[in-house]
Amino acid sequence: MEIMPSEYQQLELTRSEKIFIRHAISSEKYGFLLLKANPAMQKNDDMHILLCEDGIVMFKFFETFDDTSKFTATMSMYATMVHKTNAKIITDKLLSNKALVDSNGKLKVAINIVYVFPKLNRSDVIRCCVSEEMRKFVNECCLFAEEFAKLRTDFFEIVVGKFLQHTITSVSDERMIISDSNINSILQRIAPEYVTIRVSVVANKETKTGADNELLVVTENDIAVKAFRLDREQINIVNKINKGDQLILACAGSGKSVLLIAKCFKAAAMNPDKQFLITCYNDNLHSLYTWFIDRAGLRAKNVTCMTFHKLCKHLLSKNGFPTPYGEFDGWVNSAIDKLNQGKILERFYGIFIDEVQEFNPEWYKFCFNLLENKNSDDHLFVICGDKTQKLKNQQKHGRAPWNAGEGYPNYRGGNKNIRIEKNYRNCIEINEYINRFVSRAKAYLYAIQKDYELDPDMFLRGQAVNEGIGVQIKRLTDQRNKEEARVVVESIRQMHDVHKIPYDEIAIIMYNGKYGSIDGWKDRYYRLEKTLEDVLLQEDIPSCKMYSTDTSWAAHYGSDGGVRLIKFASVLGLDFRGAIVCGLKPLGCRHKTKKPNWELLRGTPDEFDQAIEMTHSDIRNLYVACTRAKEVLHIVLPEDKSNSEYVRILEESL
Repeated sequence: MEIMPSEYQQLELTRSEKIFIRHAISSEKYGFLLLKANPAMQKNDDMHILLCEDGIVMFKFFETFDDTSKFTATMSMYATMVHKTNAKIITDKLLSNKALVDSNGKLKVAINIVYVFPKLNRSDVIRCCVSEEMRKFVNECCLFAEEFAKLRTDFFEIVVGKFLQHTITSVSDERMIISDSNINSILQRIAPEYVTIRVSVVANKETKTGADNELLVVTENDIAVKAFRLDREQINIVNKINKGDQLILACAGSGKSVLLIAKCFKAAAMNPDKQFLITCYNDNLHSLYTWFIDRAGLRAKNVTCMTFHKLCKHLLSKNGFPTPYGEFDGWVNSAIDKLNQGKILERFYGIFIDEVQEFNPEWYKFCFNLLENKNSDDHLFVICGDKTQKLKNQQKHGRAPWNAGEGYPNYRGGNKNIRIEKNYRNCIEINEYINRFVSRAKAYLYAIQKDYELDPDMFLRGQAVNEGIGVQIKRLTDQRNKEEARVVVESIRQMHDVHKIPYDEIAIIMYNGKYGSIDGWKDRYYRLEKTLEDVLLQEDIPSCKMYSTDTSWAAHYGSDGGVRLIKFASVLGLDFRGAIVCGLKPLGCRHKTKKPNWELLRGTPDEFDQAIEMTHSDIRNLYVACTRAKEVLHIVLPEDKSNSEYVRILEESL
């Protein structure tokens, strides 16, 4: 039995709840116990949720209830109103995942809600129950002192054997055994704060399983998503939501955005009567957040997500102030001014800021002043950013975005400052390859201009924690589009057939160059993408385009399945189990000059200045593309290293 969070000592638990958890832990049966969850998102209605092979049992404790004579009067109303409302909300959430429902519309998972009264005896309560309906509720949904005393020796017999004989909804005869292949799909419905999701493909529309046999979440509009459970350390971080102010600084690939939205989901679930805001700088990240929120069913509930500029525009419009088209800085300045004048009325109980390193102190202060209560005992204000050298220097000199002066939070002591040094994205083998690539790339940049200032936000690495397959270099035998497409297909076959990676977890990441003829290349290069599409079709390999720069990214992201075709410019923020980096022939070539950067470095001063900037940009693009791979990375090299500095760096990093 696994407990979520494992560091549950930080939670406020009663004595009986602690005893209950201790007995659950002692069981060797498969299962998860989620502490202090709120699947129905009702005020003051947190529960402990047990997921085991036989089904789901939710426990709500009434520790202080010790008066049998008042039981019927109090609980009859509770059973009629609160219990029925919760049962319907939770049932509807599970039924909205079509993978959990049979052909007759019945849930395939047994589920019950149990109310625990450790200080009352069942026999005494039964004597007080007058109505048959109340007796039924007591027998099917209540656990009393007699049973509680037996939990130490008969935990599963009592909490599962007894209570899953009765369910809060009609259950299918095709009972589903809960296991690792489907539990994440269930968690995404009742505890979305513990999973992250990705678009997937449905291999079989009847079984609703993905290509790797994991049960999927199939949403109302039939977009299939795969849920991935956060690890133990991440779940513990999510549950460190003490009221007040918190700073999360993390390295690249640490999953900080996943943690931030998970923390917001958890806070929103535990405070369903309050409003929460997530804001960030980047529109791609906003699109991803919005997609997560929609899949968790929280947009219509109490979570709002906007980029900072759109937030300013929205607040101005809602309060009757003009928002001239495209005047981004104007929206910000006007919103700050109107808020200071008390003319913007909207407030939030909790505010979560991602990409805080992109904010300035005035933006930061504006967000803080949108809190409904500035008292740290009655708000949540969580900021999250990349742990970069630039940010470190800003902190050292008191210029970080949150150094806003008196009246604004500091992040010292306790759980106020969380730092994440782990790289959850790249496996150890890929991480080591990228570290070598970074070392060689830096050496090359310093060699061509010793006083060149590297972007301090680039190349920040964390410690990888997962083992994977690693990196392979692929070479072309002929410089033409069909040969490159052949090599790409070879890589796809290897990843899919040998390493068993589903097509929808493989990406072809192409350099986004608009080139016709290139010296040494036998085709018009801009047709490489079309050639790839044609060859994939001929080879019966499903594929789809994915452009994260589009404002409707989520719809594009979920519209089709198969191998992802994506450009360098659109890949930031995404990751895939397998990635094939290709289309590198134009990299380093300037469209107008037809010369590579390394030749322009020996040219005129103007050519040199242009070349140094473009070289850094190319290396940064390569770095971003390669870091998208989680388990296996293939790099297709179009020529010999003697002809390209980039090929040399990529090859020698292996």
